[in-house]
Amino acid sequence: MVTRKISDIEAIAFDIDGTLYPAWKLTISIIPFFIRNVRFMNAFGKTRRILHQHSISDPDKALPNFFELQSELLATYLNADAGKIRTFLEEKVYKGWEKTFLRMKPYPFAKEAITQLKAAGFKIGILSDFPPQQKGDVWGILPLCDAAINSETEGALKPSHIPFKRLAHALHTPCERILYVGNSKAYDVAGAAAVGMKTAYIEHPVVSALSSLVGKSGPYADISFSNYRQFLNYVL
Repeated sequence: MVTRKISDIEAIAFDIDGTLYPAWKLTISIIPFFIRNVRFMNAFGKTRRILHQHSISDPDKALPNFFELQSELLATYLNADAGKIRTFLEEKVYKGWEKTFLRMKPYPFAKEAITQLKAAGFKIGILSDFPPQQKGDVWGILPLCDAAINSETEGALKPSHIPFKRLAHALHTPCERILYVGNSKAYDVAGAAAVGMKTAYIEHPVVSALSSLVGKSGPYADISFSNYRQFLNYVL
């Protein structure tokens, strides 16, 4: 775990899923939906991997019709009408999971830490591969934000450079003066570092141990932490 202090930043931005709350809790919550829609969820996973791969192979190119392309890819896998698939996706996933997110709880001290960072003068941002508003007010964090970006509306999922640069523009802050916090080395750390942002990686001790055993590491973040009290100490 990298534990040095971080400095020379004006803004701090966060991923949401797995970063502000434990992603495994969402996984458990949507098991009934997954069982009822196994084919759809498998196709959705494959589709998102294709879209992420585009962001890796061509990080400066946006997809002009992201939501249409996503629906068309899903429709191909499911041998179904793309229009009906898009309607299902919007009604059952994007809107349908809103109540599920309302039942989620953030990581302990996450909101308190971000509140203190805001009070200390840092600009606060969110960049997520799903709509931040899908999580309501993001447990009281969204009202603290100076910018909240959904990479889908930018036409490219992380680790594309595009949503990270859009985040910097929305925060009116140079990339090199932004600290981006995420739980994915491949998407969050790699994408933010590629545009010059400083990076923080929230890691679960068990996951880190398993990754070490199988020799899976990925890019190193400027700082790594396991809880938000620790994170606050590295920044303030």
